[in-house]
Order: sequence, then C-alpha cells, then structure tokens
Amino acid sequence: MVGLASPPFPQPILRPAQQQALAYQSGALGIAAVPGSGKTFILELLISDLILNRGVAPERIGVFTYMRSARGNLISRINQRLQQAGYLNRFTQAFTLHSLSLRVLREAPALQEELSILEQYERDRLLSRLCRAWLTHHTQLWDPLIPSDDNPRKVADNRARFRKSFQQMVQAVISTAKNLRLAPEKIPADIGGYLGWAAPIYASYQAELRRLGKLDYDDLGWQAVEWMERSPELRAQVQNWYDYLFEDEAQDSSPLQEDLLRLLSQRTGNLVRVGDPNQSIMGTFTTAEPRLFRAFCRASPQVTLQESSRSAPPILALANRLVDWVNQSHPLEALRSALAPQHIQLASSGGQNPDASEGQVVFQVVRGSPEEELQQVALQAIQAMQAFPEQTVAILVITNDMGGKALSYLQEMGASRVIDLLRNNPSQRRVLLQLKGVIDLFAVPTAPTRLAAAVESLADWAGIPRTELEPMLNRIRASLPERLLFPSFGEAPALPDGPHWQKLATLLRTLSGWLRAGRSPWAEVLNLVIQSLYRKPEELFVGRYVIDQLEQVLGSLPETDWQEIAQEFQVILDHRLNNLPSEILAFDPEPGSITVTTLHRSKGLEWDQVFIPQLSAYEFPTQYGERRLGLAFLEDVDLQAEALAQLRRLSPKGSWDPQADSATEQAFLDLAAERLRLLYVGITRSKRRLTLSVSSQSRFGKEQSASQLFRVLNPNSAAG
Repeated sequence: MVGLASPPFPQPILRPAQQQALAYQSGALGIAAVPGSGKTFILELLISDLILNRGVAPERIGVFTYMRSARGNLISRINQRLQQAGYLNRFTQAFTLHSLSLRVLREAPALQEELSILEQYERDRLLSRLCRAWLTHHTQLWDPLIPSDDNPRKVADNRARFRKSFQQMVQAVISTAKNLRLAPEKIPADIGGYLGWAAPIYASYQAELRRLGKLDYDDLGWQAVEWMERSPELRAQVQNWYDYLFEDEAQDSSPLQEDLLRLLSQRTGNLVRVGDPNQSIMGTFTTAEPRLFRAFCRASPQVTLQESSRSAPPILALANRLVDWVNQSHPLEALRSALAPQHIQLASSGGQNPDASEGQVVFQVVRGSPEEELQQVALQAIQAMQAFPEQTVAILVITNDMGGKALSYLQEMGASRVIDLLRNNPSQRRVLLQLKGVIDLFAVPTAPTRLAAAVESLADWAGIPRTELEPMLNRIRASLPERLLFPSFGEAPALPDGPHWQKLATLLRTLSGWLRAGRSPWAEVLNLVIQSLYRKPEELFVGRYVIDQLEQVLGSLPETDWQEIAQEFQVILDHRLNNLPSEILAFDPEPGSITVTTLHRSKGLEWDQVFIPQLSAYEFPTQYGERRLGLAFLEDVDLQAEALAQLRRLSPKGSWDPQADSATEQAFLDLAAERLRLLYVGITRSKRRLTLSVSSQSRFGKEQSASQLFRVLNPNSAAG
C-alpha cells in the first residue's frame, strides 16, 4: 500500500499532482510526467524529503537512471538541496543498469576475481570477424539472394549492403537474446530462417568470450539477475542495500532492468518509477520496451503530472492535438496506442506559461529539395535570433547528416553564435584531441614528441596562430621536455622573443602545473585540466562524460597508470563518443544563440523558438507504403525484424504480439510509433514559437508528399 502524509518541511509552491507525488510514503508508485511538468524536480524533492525529514540515511536510497548524464545531474541537484539545509552527508547512490549490475556481480561468491569487460571496439571487431567468416563459408545460402545485373558495380554494392545489414541483424539478435536471457543453446538448432543464420554466430561469440574470460555489457544485467535468483544469500545481501528505490526515465526500461528492479525492491516493496510514456524514443535503437512502464502504472497506484509551465498555449494545444489524433483517428489501428492519452495542461502554480500572445505555430512547405528547405530554415533561425536576442533558438533535425548541412548553411550565412550538439561533431572532436594531447604527455612526460603534440593540440586555446606553430614544434622536438617544463632555479625557458613565443611560454607553464598535480587521483587531475580549458557547457559536458567513461573501465583509484588511461582514452577517440547520451541535461542553451541537434538528442532540453524541418511522409510515415524497411532487392524484407520476431517467440519475456502480416511490417509499426513520439518530443521543446516545414522534393529530386501528420496538425490544411 502507498502511505500518504503531508510533507513536513517547507516546500516551493507545488501543483496539486506534485503535492500528491511528494506525499508518497511507501509501496509502489508510478509517476507519469508530461514534458515540462517538473519530473526531475519532484524526484529531487522527494529524495531530499526522505533524507531531511523522515530520517532515511542517504545510502539507503537508490536511484536508477537510464543515462549517466542524468545520474550526475540528479546527484548534483539533491546534494545542493541537502547542503542548503545544512545536512553534512552527501547522496551518492545513483546508478545505471551496468554500474549496478557490476556491483551485484562483485558480491557474487563465485566471482571474486576481477571482472573483465569486453569493450565496444573489441565487440565490434569480434563480431565483424565472426560474421565475415560465416558469410564466407555459407555463400550458397545468401549469394543467390543478390539479384544478377549487367552492372557489376551494382551487384558489388548490393553484396556490401547485405553484409552490413547481416552484421546489424546478428548484433541485434545477440543483444536481444541476452536481454531475454536466452543462451545460444536455448535456440533450437533447426530453427531455420534468418535467426538460424545468426544463432551459430551467437554461439561462437559466446565461446570466444569464455575463452577470453570476459563479459560484454549485455551480459552484466543478465548475470546479475541470474545470480540473485539462484543465490538466496546474495539476494538477501543485495536487497538489504536500499530501503527505497527510484527509477528515472522509466519509459526506457528493458526487461532486464525490470527484473533487476523487481528483485532489488522485493524486500520492502518501495519502488517509485517516473517517466513519460509519450517520450519513449529509444526502442528502435536499444532493448527498451515502452509498454513496460505503462503496464507498471496500470498495475500500481499512479500520479500523473499533467501541468507544464514550459510552453505557450498554442504549443501545448498542438501537442494535445497530436495525442488526440493518434488515439482517435490514426489510419492504422495498431498505432492508436502509440501515444498515451494524456493531455498537457497549463500550469496553475509553480511557474507561469509564456503568454498566449507569444505563442505561434507556423507550417510551411518549401518548394525545392531538402537542402533548399534547410537553407531557408537556417536563414529564418538567424532572423529569429536577431529579432529576439534575449531568446534561444534551435533547429531539430532527423539525422546527423542533415544537421551537418544546417551547420554549414548557418556558417555560410554568417551566424555568429551557433551551438553544435550533433553526435560526432567537430567541437566534440576538438575537445577529445586536446585532452588526448594532455593525457599522452602525462603517460610519457619525458618524450619531446609528446610535448610537441600536446602544444600543437592546445595551440588554438593558447592563442598561438597556426602559421607560427611549426618553428615552435621543431624547437620543442629538439629540446629536453624537463628543461622547457621545469627550468632550474625558476628561470623561464630560453625561448626567442616575440608575443607568440610568450604565449608558448605561458602554455608550457600551464602544462608544467598540470604535471605537478599528477600525483593526485587521476580523475581529479583530469577534472582540473577540463576546468582550465573549457567554459562552454557543451565542452564541459564532453569532458565530464569522458571522465565518467574512463571511470567505468578503470575505476577512480589514484594508482591507475596514465599509460592505461591513455590507452582507454584512445578507444573513446576512435569511436568518437558513440555512447554519448541523448539527453544532455548539463546543457543550458545560451540566449542569442542557435542550437543544432537531432530530435533524439533534444529530449530533456527546451528553447524559445524551435524549427523542425523534414516532415515528409517518408520521415514521419503513417501508412505502410510510405516507408519501406529492409533491403529492396529482398522484396523489402527486414533481416533484423524477421530474426528478432523468431527470437521473441522463444521467450515468455518477449511478449511480442504482432499486429501485422509479417515481422517486417511489425518493424514498420515500431518505427512509425517511435516517430510519432519523436514529433511529440520535438513539439514540446518549444516555449514560444514553433515552425514545422517540409520540402516539396525528396533528396532524389522527386516530388514527395508531406506527412499526414503535417496536414492534420495544420489548422489551415484541408486534411486538418
């Protein structure tokens, strides 16, 4: 049962539903929160209340977050509130699936040796090798699927596309199988179909992991749950860690996360799960299951935070119109449950919505290509920034490629303050290369080439023109680093006169200071470097994320060797932050700036004015024929969807209820449902003005239709 009581310490002005959530005492509780309703704020208040006024020790409260960035943000906010109240202890018990699973496994009696984790680049390399071997030895199975053609280049391209699609399918099968806790031997040897092709590679992959003595990240949750289920002693020990458990972003839970939370909360039953089912946008990329949180809310007491102070009334009305149309009128009945039937309401207290007069929704069709549409959007974004310099502006795109083009157009048009939040963007790359130069120097500080590389990577930061750099680097390569960094008797290094050489001397003193701090724990040293180098929120975020990634592998022990850190950092650099979270909660848009990012990565953020281009039928489909999945030369069969459908039927946890004639059609339904939620996320990022646009031509130069969503949401459209 859920116990309710009045909160015993002074609170900010709270809305009725927020007060209801804050009155939680015990038991299971689902908190469904619409965008801008203060989800993280309520978590922060509730956990702080348990600590400050109900006598619960901070270490007895565990918080499960989907993203590492959300973990850091929530911990910081809770501790700030505790500090303001004069509370001396700190709250630290926030974790992700992987970090919690590692902790459980380290307690398992038969796993006392150090766990070895297969890193992402190692997994990719191993899977690539195994897939190539299978394809080479089974050409008689797949090569006949490649259509013959007089053009050998086209045949070669189709083979390459098949190989790529095949490896993606195998990778998805392995991750999903582990999430469903299906070992290779649980897949029948005579299964047939595409799963029959992937199954032996899965078996070989697991055999190789055993030979290497390693687990991959998908193994961690599985093994933790298995150990807890079969060891009463371990289960009792782990269940005694926490008296209260909270889950943030519960809409992105996976079956394994559900199992782990169920086991952890079994002793007390105190489990609070917070999320927004309409913002579940990770299902086609991860093993997240949007249905799980909705099922939990149906089975448990629920509080719905429906009031939001983020957006002006016209923006909220558009989001609610989308929800209503999907629930009542979507042409595919299977998609009418893609959005939960919850409306966003204007805030009654605890913040004031922008006035209705400030709110505006614009629909525009641009005659021409998607590139011409982006050019017009870029121009309009600059005009919006100039007209309202005190406001924030964002362009939210579907893909990184289109985002890159938008950045180029903004640069060509002379936009002065542009924030790039695209994955693998140049500013991220610059931060990584600068940190690499410093870390490599820490690893071998006596190597002249390392010092030269560090200086070269930091030249822009130090204000040294590239045209002046080469003589300096030659001088460094010909000198002993200790003479330049640590001159005798405090004398400055003997460098030529001139303002640029003075800047080099200043940079050398900075590097010397960092090296002197090198005896401190490595994470503290790296944090000192990051704080010295960067001021922009997105740069600081990347730096903090790098430290977090390194700590996942190396821990935070002071004795960790800098050479190890350099090697692990190279992995991050090689993959260009492939695992960078979608939610950049540490990022705060700057007034008078234009942010460019994807719709996926915009979740958790907000801007005064938002532009969403590319609302075509292909990008936001509502009918089967509008977007085909899979390989066209396989008659649009989706290898991954077909194999995963077979796999899910083998597990009671799969609970896959196909509402289409084939798994490939089911894959379309999954993608179309996620695009509906993605548009909902995009709409609700805007506070004052929202512009939705579509080009009349596709990227292939052919005429294209606007998405039916574009038409039904537009009050001036005949379809609206």
